[in-house]
Amino acid sequence: MAKILLFLFSIFYLLFAIFAIPTIAATPTPTTESKDSKEVINQQITDLKTRIASHVAELNLVEKRGIIGTVTDVSDTQITIIDLKNNTRFIDMDELTKFSNPAQKEFGISDITKGDTIGALGLYNKESRRILARFVSTIDLPVIVYGVIDSLDATKFRVKVQTEDNKEMFLDVEKTTKTSSYSKDEGLLRSGFSKIKGNERVIATGQANKEEENLITATRIILLPEILTTLR
Repeated sequence: MAKILLFLFSIFYLLFAIFAIPTIAATPTPTTESKDSKEVINQQITDLKTRIASHVAELNLVEKRGIIGTVTDVSDTQITIIDLKNNTRFIDMDELTKFSNPAQKEFGISDITKGDTIGALGLYNKESRRILARFVSTIDLPVIVYGVIDSLDATKFRVKVQTEDNKEMFLDVEKTTKTSSYSKDEGLLRSGFSKIKGNERVIATGQANKEEENLITATRIILLPEILTTLR
């Protein structure tokens, strides 16, 4: 019996010794190639971040904007205007810029001349304060005249008005001109050229005549007989 126990103990000890030996795994040594690959990837990520940051900065500098003004100079690639606040603005154009004029089917940069009023819509750069136009169109801004009626020309149906800043403006009264008279009690009443009198206050809107300075083709005239004339 003792021999058997000794034999079994020996077998058990031998098996324990075999499986108890720790297994040492071989750790691969980093190669130069793997290090270079990581450096390349890191550099690509850095470059990508730089490009994204640069693009975001550019987007923050540019916004869509419209502008209206009077042309003072024009070339094949640039229009200079005076805007409604009397500031000089520069409008750049490229092959994508489109031009239009309500009165003309075919219209381009060569049709724009000094003195024209235009509107431009495009990409405004906040840093350079220039606009890269995508659409350019000629427009007719209404002119507002306020003053005292100086005289009337019944032959030409023209009204001479002295404005508050002592300028002389002339109103052409057409068949399409809407003439009214306003009073506190009766409000706005329809009127006509024959009812216009000298020394009355008047407010009028219309389109400037490009051929004759200080001449307005009136679209609307409102007579204000109850307001005292104090211009003179």
